[in-house]
Amino acid sequence: MRLRVDQISGHLQQGLLPVYVVFGDEQMLVEEASDLIRQHARKLGADDRQVWHVEGRFNWSELQWQEQTMSLFASQRLLEIRLPSGSPGKEGGEALRRYIENPPTDTTLLIISGKIDARSQKSKWFTELDRIGVTVPIWPVDLVNLPRWISQRMQQRGLKATSQIAGLIAERVEGNLFAASQEIDKLELLCTNGEVDEQTVLESVADNARFEAFGLMDTVFSGQVAKIPRMISRLKAEGVDILSVFSAISWGLHRAIDMAVQIDQGGRMEQIFASQKPPIWDKHRPMMQQALQRHNRQQWQGFLQQMAKIDQAAKGSLQACPWSLLEQLCMHVAGVHIISQH
Repeated sequence: MRLRVDQISGHLQQGLLPVYVVFGDEQMLVEEASDLIRQHARKLGADDRQVWHVEGRFNWSELQWQEQTMSLFASQRLLEIRLPSGSPGKEGGEALRRYIENPPTDTTLLIISGKIDARSQKSKWFTELDRIGVTVPIWPVDLVNLPRWISQRMQQRGLKATSQIAGLIAERVEGNLFAASQEIDKLELLCTNGEVDEQTVLESVADNARFEAFGLMDTVFSGQVAKIPRMISRLKAEGVDILSVFSAISWGLHRAIDMAVQIDQGGRMEQIFASQKPPIWDKHRPMMQQALQRHNRQQWQGFLQQMAKIDQAAKGSLQACPWSLLEQLCMHVAGVHIISQH
């Protein structure tokens, strides 16, 4: 039986099945779904928990031994098999099929896996697991759906926020679900009345060095040239990894370059802002309009060469200071003409 991740809690209220397979690339969501099953098994008396990691030449005969033994310490037990590769191999597939033929009544088998491709999902071991148990695919949350995911997560925590605030958080975390989850955890502590406002979000994200990098990008787009050297010096002094700062700058610049191309092709500014994934937040639109009018399409695309040099310098393949190159790029985007010395 296949279930969506949001159906697990309701299903568990009806009791446990012999086998569960939770799989996908989004590790945080895979772990959260697995934890729901784990907690419910514990409530039903599964205090005996074993965890197997399938790596290299794993001994699958252990599974047959599990079938033949009863737990000595608990009325129920939970056997977790972690399958990072998404495939048990030929021997593992056969062992799982044999296990399914006569699963122990005192054991819940929980398989936690990486992505299982479409071909493997048609294999006999997987279809048999699905027949007697539950399979839960975890799909990645893309940038388009991230604001909605954040809104739903905030509602689950009893937080009230507008779609714009969810969009702001989504923009700042750059598709990183773990960072989004951490931000929601912080807001839950800060907003004791459950009401989340824009100022609280901005103050909260400002505490994070990664979000400081996005703050630098806003400073650049708004043309605040006097602040740029100070912000970069502070990030460097705080020991922030140049690549984490560069990734935020790169993400923002690629969005701007994409919008500049659309403008050059005759697109209307408001429609272009709305079509971005996630859309440009209302408060940021005047800033982005100012930035896009500062340079033409060719100039925006020319920044790609500077970005490539920063990446090379940060990784040691170019003899130059990446922080200096980053400052040079930021000042150039902000509207200051600088003659490169590299």
